[in-house]
Amino acid sequence: MESTSRRNRVFSNFIALGILQGANFLLPVLVMPFVIRKIGADGYGVVAVAQVVMLMFSTVCDYGFNLTATRELAMHRNDAAKNARLFFTVLGTKMVICIALFLLLLLLITFVPFFKAHFQLYLFGFSWVVGQALLVSWFFQGVEKMKYITIYTLLARSLFVVLVFIFIRERADYRFFILFMGAGSMVAGIFSIVKAIRLCELPVIRPVWSDIKHELKEGWPVMMSNISINTFLSINVFILRLFTNDLIAGYYSVAEKIFLAARQLPVMFSQAVYPPLCQLMQKGKMSTQSFFRSVYIPFLLLMLLAGLLLFGFAPFIISLFLGADSGNAVLLLRLFCFGPLIVCLHIPASQLLMAANQKKSYLRVLTAGAMLNMIGNLLLVQVWGPVGTTVTVLLTELFITVGFNRALYKNKLAGYLSAGAN
Repeated sequence: MESTSRRNRVFSNFIALGILQGANFLLPVLVMPFVIRKIGADGYGVVAVAQVVMLMFSTVCDYGFNLTATRELAMHRNDAAKNARLFFTVLGTKMVICIALFLLLLLLITFVPFFKAHFQLYLFGFSWVVGQALLVSWFFQGVEKMKYITIYTLLARSLFVVLVFIFIRERADYRFFILFMGAGSMVAGIFSIVKAIRLCELPVIRPVWSDIKHELKEGWPVMMSNISINTFLSINVFILRLFTNDLIAGYYSVAEKIFLAARQLPVMFSQAVYPPLCQLMQKGKMSTQSFFRSVYIPFLLLMLLAGLLLFGFAPFIISLFLGADSGNAVLLLRLFCFGPLIVCLHIPASQLLMAANQKKSYLRVLTAGAMLNMIGNLLLVQVWGPVGTTVTVLLTELFITVGFNRALYKNKLAGYLSAGAN
């Protein structure tokens, strides 16, 4: 009975995360055809590069709280006093990081010509970093009540879509695209904070500097891990642009955006199973083995089917965004179809490593993956152009999958996954 209830909770949270991530990733993808018609594929290439920078800033600001703070909440989610202290400490820490990042952005705009040429785009785009910092999805993930934040995020992303269709009319309006994303994120963030306080009856506590320093210290390895994974996911279009042009970067960016949207399926699944997995590890190996058999295996088969469908419908999907003039975007998307399935193969190992607090092993794998991606990109993009970039992404995903599973055995955690393992 308990296992059935847990599966239902995982399924409910996965659906909520699906709507949440669909609002976060799919809506921007769905407005791409309209935006590209207004600002051009090359203009979208400029926006795509700026999005890379803002994503890296947002990753630093998140500081791995989606794993570290979520784990703490899963351990004592019925203790309102501890939850409140953690809640406001994390928010305070994020605001401190936001201020530091904005100062860094001002330095980049002042001294780097590329940033200076599009300074309005980057200044406006920082609103998205602030919005992501305010969004307390990590808290709702920890208490396994993701459905609440989903509603607010969906409304906020709908606001983004409305703003895009109303105000983006010509090429010069490219600088507003990320600003509209930021406006939606800030709306979602403010509503999520109010809902969390009311829902869990959190007393308002002023964060203290000693707690902020503790969170900065604890979250450092996970933040570096997230930086590593987002580096290899985000820097590809930036490196491609260095060796090609805005048009090629724009074509590649369309295929990559669709891949990243599909990649969110295994990412959402891992987020949904992480809190219950942290609790099940306290009960022993039999509990986690049963959990993976009943929840993970069906999802793996679902991802295989999704990859086949994406491969088959790739020409139709690309035509929706780029029309007849699509370059080699169809080929790129078909190559990317293998990516989500590869990611799915490392979910048990990566989540077990984090649930067991093996942050250093987690960091080593992702850091090595980011280095491999950087070297592979610099070599292959000069030979095969955007195809080389795509192949590098897939090789990096495969390397990380192998690395996580190797680390699982090395840390003697394989028994939590399979009864036959030591």
